[in-house]
Amino acid sequence: MYQNGKYDEAYGKYADIQQNEPEIPQVNFNMADALYKKGKFDEATRLFQKVVGSDNAELKAKSSYNIGNTMYKQGKMKESLEWYKKALDAIDETFPPLDRDLDALRNDAKYNYEYVDKKMKEMEQKKQEQNEQKEDDKQKKEEDKQSGKNDKDNQEEKEPQKENDTKNKEDQQQDKDKKEQNQRPEKDKQKEQTSKQPQQLPQNQDQKQMTKEAAGRLLDAINQSEKEARNVKKDEQRSQHRSVEKDW
Repeated sequence: MYQNGKYDEAYGKYADIQQNEPEIPQVNFNMADALYKKGKFDEATRLFQKVVGSDNAELKAKSSYNIGNTMYKQGKMKESLEWYKKALDAIDETFPPLDRDLDALRNDAKYNYEYVDKKMKEMEQKKQEQNEQKEDDKQKKEEDKQSGKNDKDNQEEKEPQKENDTKNKEDQQQDKDKKEQNQRPEKDKQKEQTSKQPQQLPQNQDQKQMTKEAAGRLLDAINQSEKEARNVKKDEQRSQHRSVEKDW
């Protein structure tokens, strides 16, 4: 039944035998093997360990090897490595020279031991690389953060510097203009002062002649004004004696 894959029926038959003969290592080994095939690794491990504690050296080596396989199936690499080593030690110490079956078991145990050992080292290396990558990413993130902060600080420093540069340029331009003003020729200064003073009319003979003629015209105008005033007064006196005509 076990050979045909009927593990449930095989386990039931071995269990019936165990009730009558509980201390037979071969029965416990067969029951554990059936449980292993069914994927019941914890129950299989307990029965294999019971066989390891027996006096049957051959079944002890086979049970150690099978426990190694059970641990590997559960992802327990370290434990599986330990049980493969126990299987190898049991075979080398107990069975010199080895028969064909035990020699094949030894080769399988050695192969599995080396395979698991290599796989564990690869996993450890991978884990170490992942940790290093995490550290690199963390360090890079901190550097980027610090770089961004420095850029911001530099930008803030450049703004006041820009304002200072502009102010310095304006001060320099004012100093330049002032310096150029101070270096202007004395002749230009005198010309500028002269242009600011009001121009005086020249006192010449023509001006005096014009003044005399203007005085004559002014005298004639006064005489004419007085003459007209006298005529107006006479008219007013005559108008006072004029009779007023009434229209009844």
